[in-house]
Amino acid sequence: MTKLTTGALFAALLGTQAGAADMPYSLPFNDTNEFSRIGIEWAQAVSEATDGEVTFEPVGNSALVTIPETLDAIAGSVVPAAMGVASAMAGTIPAFGYLELNLSVPVNNPPTEDAMPQIFPDVEKLLLAHDAKALWIMPAFGGGLACTQEILESVDEWEGKKIRTAGRWQAKQMEAAGASPVSLPASDIYTALQNGTIDCALISGSIYLSNSLFEVAPYFSDYGFAGNMLITLVGIDVWEDLSEAQQQAITKISEETTVRGTRELREISASEAENIAAKATYHKVTDDEMAQLLERWDPVYREAMAEVSDETGTHLVETLYAYGR
Repeated sequence: MTKLTTGALFAALLGTQAGAADMPYSLPFNDTNEFSRIGIEWAQAVSEATDGEVTFEPVGNSALVTIPETLDAIAGSVVPAAMGVASAMAGTIPAFGYLELNLSVPVNNPPTEDAMPQIFPDVEKLLLAHDAKALWIMPAFGGGLACTQEILESVDEWEGKKIRTAGRWQAKQMEAAGASPVSLPASDIYTALQNGTIDCALISGSIYLSNSLFEVAPYFSDYGFAGNMLITLVGIDVWEDLSEAQQQAITKISEETTVRGTRELREISASEAENIAAKATYHKVTDDEMAQLLERWDPVYREAMAEVSDETGTHLVETLYAYGR
């Protein structure tokens, strides 16, 4: 049986059913989000594989812990399990800052679901140093450029455009492409596009559709950006409290979820492209256009890599950089 002794919050949240522990599993998004759906399915599989002895209870919408606080909450035993966002942990783990960059994770060469298991050991080791045990990972897919006036068919056409970005590394990418980065919270993107405060926004296909951005930015260039990483992790005390058989069962399910979840997200991204094409003027970026963009962005990737000095982090970012080339 899993046994937790990490404070009053756990005592209030944990179930009391004999022979089992119901551990809250914090999800950053609502239950209809694809990331959350995969997390919920993982939790169900863990419960079944352990005959209900280890039960993670999903709690969505960052109700238990905010995205930036996830790692501290896990390490400090505020919550036993959570799905964290790699870029939000970059202040503590510099290598994760690299993942903020667009195209930091491969899509087709190799296929992303093949790449994730290869980099997982580095992710796991980096988190262990902060009393957190990584269980499985998957990246975000489907990034593109949504614009108000026109399709930007070449990097040269980005020159002078005001483009909304998320984070300093994305801002550096825009500057390298000749654009003017504008930092805005996601909730302000629609209005900013509508009012002309920005010309374009770097955005995922799912957010573009769910927020009806096609109403104010009806031109979408699909770059297939993949990056960042969603990481399901538990506190090291939680992990060590499990029996060896439970650890083995959870590890097997988690390894399968890394591959399956990543593949599903990539396939969902492709279907989103079809939906975008039905609602907006849609342009799939060519290999030549992508090569031009990568050439402009290469110094930014190298700058981000140079900020990583530890051995494991360096191996992680160099592996990802090699995939992208």
